[in-house]
Amino acid sequence: MFKKYIRTLRVLFTEPRQVIDTFLNGEYESYQHPFKFVLIGMILVISINTLALDYSIEPDLSDLPADSEVIRMMGEWTQIVSVRAATQFLPLSMFIVQIIALSIGAVLFLRGKTEGFFDHIVINTYSVGASMIALPLLLPVWGLSGQPLTDPFINSTVPAMIVAGVILWIYNLYFRPSGFMDWIKILSAYVTGFVIFILLSGILSSAVAYTITIIQRISEISG
Repeated sequence: MFKKYIRTLRVLFTEPRQVIDTFLNGEYESYQHPFKFVLIGMILVISINTLALDYSIEPDLSDLPADSEVIRMMGEWTQIVSVRAATQFLPLSMFIVQIIALSIGAVLFLRGKTEGFFDHIVINTYSVGASMIALPLLLPVWGLSGQPLTDPFINSTVPAMIVAGVILWIYNLYFRPSGFMDWIKILSAYVTGFVIFILLSGILSSAVAYTITIIQRISEISG
């Protein structure tokens, strides 16, 4: 299985159509299924992240009212969950949210380039899975830069640049833009998808933080 994963990854960086179109045509025995491909990458990178660094942070609650314990608890968990989702568990965030978000952007700006939404899901599943392999490059930035993980440049801007570089590389090889307008469409699709990803990730992180706060609060009251 791991040999097939490596073969799929290598070909995605050189001839992505060979992998993606083969799957879309129902003949993917030589390459990894897109779901398995992205799942292996996610587990591998999260394991590396977890073993390499400590992602504990000191939440900044200075802007929250001191007399509201629930609001401060919510603010604390929101920061913790947001940082973890953008660093240690970034591959999980990409798996859950970014594939769909990029596919929505692609449907809006890359009409006619594929047969429909399912094709974009497959393209972006493979692209996101390939981009995960570059994420360990962020470990020195997160661990040695001296900047806190709560810094948006550290937990958002730098990861976004690395992921965008890989995905746009695969987009370029797959869609083969022939001119300026083609590039505008590709970039518009990616940027739109990335904005949707940020928005949905924020909502999801807030929902998780809210759930943890409620559970903790109930536990404190009952215990």
